[in-house]
Amino acid sequence: MAEPLTGSETQLVFKTSVSRQKPRTLHLSHPVSCDCPFCDRSQLPPIIKEDGDILLVPNKYPIHEGSDPLVLIETAHCDSELSLYSESHLFRVFHMALMTWQEMLDSGDYASVLFLKNHGPYSGGSLRHPHMQLIGLKQVNYRPNISHRDFQGPVIWSAPGVRLCLSDHPRIGFYEFNVELTIRSQWQEMCRLIQNTVRFLLRDHMNGKINSYNFFFYDLDGVIYCKIMPRLVTTPLFMGYSIPQVTDNLEAIVQQFQSIYFPDSALKKEAMPS
Repeated sequence: MAEPLTGSETQLVFKTSVSRQKPRTLHLSHPVSCDCPFCDRSQLPPIIKEDGDILLVPNKYPIHEGSDPLVLIETAHCDSELSLYSESHLFRVFHMALMTWQEMLDSGDYASVLFLKNHGPYSGGSLRHPHMQLIGLKQVNYRPNISHRDFQGPVIWSAPGVRLCLSDHPRIGFYEFNVELTIRSQWQEMCRLIQNTVRFLLRDHMNGKINSYNFFFYDLDGVIYCKIMPRLVTTPLFMGYSIPQVTDNLEAIVQQFQSIYFPDSALKKEAMPS
Protein backbone atom coordinates (compact mmCIF):
# COMPACT_ATOMS: atom_id res chain seq x y z
CA MET A 1 0.00 0.00 0.00
CA ALA A 2 1.41 3.36 -1.04
CA GLU A 3 1.74 6.27 1.31
CA PRO A 4 -1.28 8.54 0.72
CA LEU A 5 -0.89 12.14 -0.35
CA THR A 6 -1.23 14.48 2.62
CA GLY A 7 -3.17 17.28 0.95
CA SER A 8 -2.39 20.96 1.32
CA GLU A 9 -5.38 22.75 -0.18
CA THR A 10 -8.48 23.69 1.80
CA GLN A 11 -10.92 24.28 -1.05
CA LEU A 12 -11.86 22.79 -4.41
CA VAL A 13 -11.89 24.71 -7.68
CA PHE A 14 -15.28 24.29 -9.37
CA LYS A 15 -15.24 24.08 -13.18
CA THR A 16 -18.22 26.19 -14.20
CA SER A 17 -17.91 25.40 -17.91
CA VAL A 18 -18.04 21.65 -17.22
CA SER A 19 -20.99 22.00 -14.84
CA ARG A 20 -23.02 23.75 -17.54
CA GLN A 21 -22.73 20.66 -19.76
CA LYS A 22 -24.21 18.28 -17.17
CA PRO A 23 -27.64 16.76 -17.92
CA ARG A 24 -30.27 17.45 -15.28
CA THR A 25 -33.25 15.22 -14.58
CA LEU A 26 -33.87 16.10 -10.94
CA HIS A 27 -36.66 18.66 -10.66
CA LEU A 28 -39.27 19.55 -8.11
CA SER A 29 -42.22 19.25 -10.50
CA HIS A 30 -40.99 17.39 -13.58
CA PRO A 31 -41.28 13.61 -14.09
CA VAL A 32 -38.20 11.48 -14.62
CA SER A 33 -36.60 12.51 -17.91
CA CYS A 34 -36.39 10.07 -20.80
CA ASP A 35 -32.98 11.62 -21.49
CA CYS A 36 -31.40 10.16 -18.38
CA PRO A 37 -27.77 9.33 -19.28
CA PHE A 38 -27.71 6.40 -16.85
CA CYS A 39 -30.70 4.76 -18.56
CA ASP A 40 -29.07 4.83 -22.01
CA ARG A 41 -26.21 2.53 -21.14
CA SER A 42 -24.84 2.56 -24.68
CA GLN A 43 -23.76 6.16 -24.02
CA LEU A 44 -21.93 5.43 -20.76
CA PRO A 45 -18.17 5.77 -20.42
CA PRO A 46 -16.15 2.52 -20.30
CA ILE A 47 -17.40 0.36 -17.43
CA ILE A 48 -14.84 -0.16 -14.65
CA LYS A 49 -16.82 -2.72 -12.62
CA GLU A 50 -20.09 -4.52 -13.24
CA ASP A 51 -22.38 -6.69 -11.14
CA GLY A 52 -25.62 -7.27 -13.02
CA ASP A 53 -27.25 -3.85 -13.38
CA ILE A 54 -24.87 -2.26 -10.85
CA LEU A 55 -22.16 -0.37 -12.74
CA LEU A 56 -19.09 1.67 -11.80
CA VAL A 57 -18.09 4.22 -14.45
CA PRO A 58 -15.96 7.37 -14.67
CA ASN A 59 -17.91 10.57 -14.19
CA LYS A 60 -18.18 12.20 -17.63
CA TYR A 61 -18.32 15.65 -16.00
CA PRO A 62 -15.37 16.12 -13.62
CA ILE A 63 -16.42 19.44 -12.14
CA HIS A 64 -13.56 19.81 -9.64
CA GLU A 65 -9.91 20.39 -10.45
CA GLY A 66 -7.52 17.82 -9.03
CA SER A 67 -10.14 15.09 -8.69
CA ASP A 68 -10.86 11.64 -10.10
CA PRO A 69 -14.65 11.22 -9.86
CA LEU A 70 -16.47 7.91 -10.28
CA VAL A 71 -20.20 7.17 -10.40
CA LEU A 72 -21.73 3.96 -9.08
CA ILE A 73 -25.05 3.38 -10.86
CA GLU A 74 -27.10 1.42 -8.34
CA THR A 75 -29.81 -0.08 -10.56
CA ALA A 76 -31.27 -0.05 -14.07
CA HIS A 77 -34.56 1.30 -12.66
CA CYS A 78 -34.54 5.09 -12.87
CA ASP A 79 -37.52 5.51 -10.56
CA SER A 80 -36.21 3.24 -7.81
CA GLU A 81 -34.46 4.33 -4.63
CA LEU A 82 -32.20 2.89 -1.95
CA SER A 83 -35.03 2.51 0.56
CA LEU A 84 -36.81 0.15 -1.87
CA TYR A 85 -33.98 -2.29 -2.54
CA SER A 86 -34.12 -5.92 -1.53
CA GLU A 87 -31.52 -6.83 1.06
CA SER A 88 -29.48 -8.80 -1.47
CA HIS A 89 -29.39 -5.87 -3.90
CA LEU A 90 -28.57 -3.46 -1.08
CA PHE A 91 -25.59 -5.58 -0.08
CA ARG A 92 -24.34 -5.88 -3.68
CA VAL A 93 -24.49 -2.11 -4.18
CA PHE A 94 -22.63 -1.34 -0.98
CA HIS A 95 -20.11 -4.14 -1.51
CA MET A 96 -19.00 -2.58 -4.79
CA ALA A 97 -19.02 0.92 -3.32
CA LEU A 98 -17.09 0.02 -0.18
CA MET A 99 -14.55 -2.10 -2.04
CA THR A 100 -13.93 0.70 -4.54
CA TRP A 101 -13.63 3.29 -1.78
CA GLN A 102 -11.09 1.14 0.05
CA GLU A 103 -9.10 0.52 -3.13
CA MET A 104 -8.93 4.26 -3.76
CA LEU A 105 -7.85 4.91 -0.17
CA ASP A 106 -5.17 2.22 -0.36
CA SER A 107 -3.80 3.43 -3.70
CA GLY A 108 -1.93 6.36 -2.18
CA ASP A 109 -3.01 8.50 -5.13
CA TYR A 110 -5.24 10.78 -3.11
CA ALA A 111 -5.12 13.07 -0.12
CA SER A 112 -8.65 11.87 0.66
CA VAL A 113 -11.51 10.04 -1.03
CA LEU A 114 -15.11 11.22 -0.80
CA PHE A 115 -17.95 8.68 -0.81
CA LEU A 116 -21.41 10.20 -0.88
CA LYS A 117 -24.96 10.02 -2.20
CA ASN A 118 -27.48 12.69 -3.19
CA HIS A 119 -31.21 12.02 -3.36
CA GLY A 120 -34.03 14.46 -3.97
CA PRO A 121 -34.44 18.04 -5.17
CA TYR A 122 -32.75 19.63 -2.15
CA SER A 123 -29.75 17.29 -2.08
CA GLY A 124 -27.50 19.24 -4.44
CA GLY A 125 -27.61 16.50 -7.07
CA SER A 126 -28.56 16.78 -10.74
CA LEU A 127 -29.81 13.30 -11.75
CA ARG A 128 -32.79 11.35 -10.41
CA HIS A 129 -31.41 7.93 -11.36
CA PRO A 130 -30.11 6.23 -8.17
CA HIS A 131 -26.35 6.54 -7.92
CA MET A 132 -23.49 7.11 -5.52
CA GLN A 133 -20.28 9.07 -6.04
CA LEU A 134 -16.66 8.30 -5.19
CA ILE A 135 -14.27 11.21 -5.68
CA GLY A 136 -10.52 10.96 -5.24
CA LEU A 137 -9.08 14.34 -4.21
CA LYS A 138 -5.40 14.85 -4.97
CA GLN A 139 -4.81 17.99 -2.93
CA VAL A 140 -7.68 18.34 -0.44
CA ASN A 141 -7.89 16.30 2.77
CA TYR A 142 -11.29 16.56 4.47
CA ARG A 143 -10.20 14.93 7.75
CA PRO A 144 -8.97 18.09 9.57
CA ASN A 145 -12.53 19.42 9.23
CA ILE A 146 -14.06 16.34 10.88
CA SER A 147 -14.21 15.31 14.54
CA HIS A 148 -15.39 12.12 16.23
CA ARG A 149 -17.79 14.37 18.16
CA ASP A 150 -19.66 14.97 14.89
CA PHE A 151 -20.92 11.38 15.14
CA GLN A 152 -21.85 11.12 18.82
CA GLY A 153 -25.23 11.41 20.50
CA PRO A 154 -28.26 9.44 21.73
CA VAL A 155 -28.00 5.84 20.54
CA ILE A 156 -30.87 4.30 18.60
CA TRP A 157 -29.41 0.81 18.22
CA SER A 158 -26.09 -0.79 19.02
CA ALA A 159 -24.36 -4.15 18.60
CA PRO A 160 -20.68 -5.12 18.80
CA GLY A 161 -18.82 -3.19 16.15
CA VAL A 162 -21.72 -1.12 14.81
CA ARG A 163 -24.22 1.43 16.09
CA LEU A 164 -26.74 4.04 14.99
CA CYS A 165 -27.19 7.35 16.79
CA LEU A 166 -28.43 10.93 16.43
CA SER A 167 -25.94 13.79 16.61
CA ASP A 168 -26.12 15.97 19.68
CA HIS A 169 -23.43 18.17 18.08
CA PRO A 170 -24.65 18.21 14.44
CA ARG A 171 -22.42 19.63 11.74
CA ILE A 172 -25.20 21.70 10.15
CA GLY A 173 -28.12 21.28 12.51
CA PHE A 174 -31.31 19.53 13.59
CA TYR A 175 -31.41 15.79 12.76
CA GLU A 176 -28.24 14.04 11.64
CA PHE A 177 -28.14 10.25 11.84
CA ASN A 178 -24.81 8.47 12.20
CA VAL A 179 -23.78 4.87 11.62
CA GLU A 180 -20.45 3.94 13.21
CA LEU A 181 -18.54 0.84 12.09
CA THR A 182 -15.57 -0.36 14.12
CA ILE A 183 -15.62 -4.06 13.13
CA ARG A 184 -15.47 -4.32 9.33
CA SER A 185 -17.18 -7.71 9.25
CA GLN A 186 -20.35 -5.92 10.43
CA TRP A 187 -20.63 -3.97 7.18
CA GLN A 188 -23.92 -5.64 6.23
CA GLU A 189 -25.49 -4.53 9.50
CA MET A 190 -24.26 -1.02 8.69
CA CYS A 191 -26.06 -1.26 5.32
CA ARG A 192 -29.31 -2.29 7.01
CA LEU A 193 -29.08 0.65 9.40
CA ILE A 194 -28.49 3.09 6.54
CA GLN A 195 -31.46 1.72 4.62
CA ASN A 196 -33.74 1.87 7.68
CA THR A 197 -32.67 5.46 8.30
CA VAL A 198 -33.48 6.45 4.72
CA ARG A 199 -36.88 4.75 5.05
CA PHE A 200 -37.49 6.62 8.29
CA LEU A 201 -36.75 9.94 6.60
CA LEU A 202 -38.73 9.43 3.41
CA ARG A 203 -41.83 7.59 4.63
CA ASP A 204 -43.63 10.30 6.59
CA HIS A 205 -42.04 9.48 9.94
CA MET A 206 -40.71 13.05 10.22
CA ASN A 207 -43.96 14.95 9.63
CA GLY A 208 -43.90 14.22 5.90
CA LYS A 209 -41.43 17.04 5.24
CA ILE A 210 -38.48 15.06 3.92
CA ASN A 211 -38.04 14.23 0.23
CA SER A 212 -34.28 14.72 0.01
CA TYR A 213 -31.23 13.44 1.83
CA ASN A 214 -27.49 13.00 1.55
CA PHE A 215 -25.21 10.48 3.08
CA PHE A 216 -21.48 10.88 3.51
CA PHE A 217 -18.87 8.29 4.44
CA TYR A 218 -15.76 9.10 6.46
CA ASP A 219 -12.63 7.14 7.31
CA LEU A 220 -11.37 8.64 10.56
CA ASP A 221 -8.66 7.04 12.69
CA GLY A 222 -9.63 3.58 11.48
CA VAL A 223 -13.34 4.09 12.20
CA ILE A 224 -15.87 4.21 9.35
CA TYR A 225 -18.73 6.61 9.80
CA CYS A 226 -21.75 7.25 7.62
CA LYS A 227 -23.70 10.45 8.29
CA ILE A 228 -27.23 10.55 6.86
CA MET A 229 -28.67 14.06 6.63
CA PRO A 230 -32.27 14.95 5.76
CA ARG A 231 -32.11 17.99 3.47
CA LEU A 232 -34.24 21.02 4.09
CA VAL A 233 -33.55 24.69 3.47
CA THR A 234 -30.34 25.50 5.34
CA THR A 235 -30.96 27.85 8.25
CA PRO A 236 -29.81 31.49 8.16
CA LEU A 237 -27.86 31.02 11.41
CA PHE A 238 -25.70 28.34 9.82
CA MET A 239 -25.34 30.14 6.48
CA GLY A 240 -24.39 33.46 8.05
CA TYR A 241 -22.61 32.45 11.23
CA SER A 242 -21.79 28.71 10.96
CA ILE A 243 -23.87 28.09 14.10
CA PRO A 244 -25.55 24.64 14.07
CA GLN A 245 -28.80 24.15 15.97
CA VAL A 246 -29.63 20.99 17.92
CA THR A 247 -33.27 20.17 18.62
CA ASP A 248 -34.76 19.51 22.05
CA ASN A 249 -36.58 16.33 20.96
CA LEU A 250 -33.73 13.97 20.06
CA GLU A 251 -34.90 11.35 22.56
CA ALA A 252 -38.40 11.42 21.06
CA ILE A 253 -36.94 10.73 17.60
CA VAL A 254 -34.85 7.89 19.05
CA GLN A 255 -37.95 6.30 20.61
CA GLN A 256 -39.98 6.74 17.41
CA PHE A 257 -37.26 5.09 15.31
CA GLN A 258 -36.94 2.21 17.78
CA SER A 259 -40.69 1.63 17.86
CA ILE A 260 -40.81 1.30 14.06
CA TYR A 261 -37.65 -0.65 13.24
CA PHE A 262 -36.58 -2.24 16.52
CA PRO A 263 -39.82 -3.09 18.38
CA ASP A 264 -38.21 -6.15 19.96
CA SER A 265 -37.31 -5.12 23.51
CA ALA A 266 -34.16 -7.23 23.40
CA LEU A 267 -32.87 -5.15 20.51
CA LYS A 268 -33.66 -1.93 22.31
CA LYS A 269 -31.71 -3.08 25.34
CA GLU A 270 -28.61 -3.18 23.15
CA ALA A 271 -28.91 0.56 22.55
CA MET A 272 -26.61 1.82 25.27
CA PRO A 273 -26.01 5.46 26.22
CA SER A 274 -23.37 7.29 24.21
